[in-house]
Amino acid sequence: MTRRLSALSLFAATAALLTGCSIANPTSSEVSLQYGAGPFDSRKFVECETDRDVSDVNDDHYYYPNGQRDFTFGDGDGIDSAPLTSTTQDSQEIKVNGTVKFTLTTDCTEFTDPTGKVWPGGKLQMFHELIAYKYDAAPTDGGEQMKPGWTALLRNYVGAALDRATDNEALKYPWQKLYTDAQSKAKWEKDVLAQLPEVLKSLTQGVDLITINSVLLQKPGIQPGLVQGLTDKQAAELRSQAADVDKQAAANFPGGIPGYQAYQQQQAVNEAIKSGKVQVLPVPQGSPIMVSPNK
Repeated sequence: MTRRLSALSLFAATAALLTGCSIANPTSSEVSLQYGAGPFDSRKFVECETDRDVSDVNDDHYYYPNGQRDFTFGDGDGIDSAPLTSTTQDSQEIKVNGTVKFTLTTDCTEFTDPTGKVWPGGKLQMFHELIAYKYDAAPTDGGEQMKPGWTALLRNYVGAALDRATDNEALKYPWQKLYTDAQSKAKWEKDVLAQLPEVLKSLTQGVDLITINSVLLQKPGIQPGLVQGLTDKQAAELRSQAADVDKQAAANFPGGIPGYQAYQQQQAVNEAIKSGKVQVLPVPQGSPIMVSPNK
């Protein structure tokens, strides 16, 4: 009987212990921040967690991605942001689509920001308290998708910084260079990548809370009128090139230009006969030849 009571007592104690705890259980692609809470605790940062950890039942845990993520902008479903717009050197508006690959800075080493404030949980704590907490961006259980506020946060920080960088760099090029010249488009993309980290840091108190890894910009979208104008220009250039070829051929033809014109006329008659547009009737030798069109 005593042994049975001891076993029951141990079970009850274990159950009480488990129900009186909160458990942090981040996956391999997450880092969690633990905050003390409850009726007898002040609301303050406790620690960063990358492994399973048991803590006070009233403590909260916020989970953030550890590793590279994408910010996509363009048309269609599953996109983080609508297309961006920029203005070119010749005052034409272009539509910008693409992807930014970035990594959230999850360093939890104690850190002093430019204002002199000390963050025991490093840059990740700073990011959480100054930015992400206001957007309700982080899930409070491990292995879950980021909350809708995460997408809003990315639009207002990565997206806003990217919008400014693409605007600044697009002003260096006429629209046709970005639309038709691969080297110009590649340099525009490279310069946006070089400028983006500094623009983003200006939104986060000069601290690199988000690291930009790469920028991929698609061929910019242009106004329909510009597309038509470009098509017309290319057609005109082709017609001009064809005319130059004709002139060169005529100049080198036996009999010069008159001989070339007579040859072209004969070719036209031959094609018309072949296609059935005119009918040729056999006539006796010495009689005039009559060619009548088909009705």
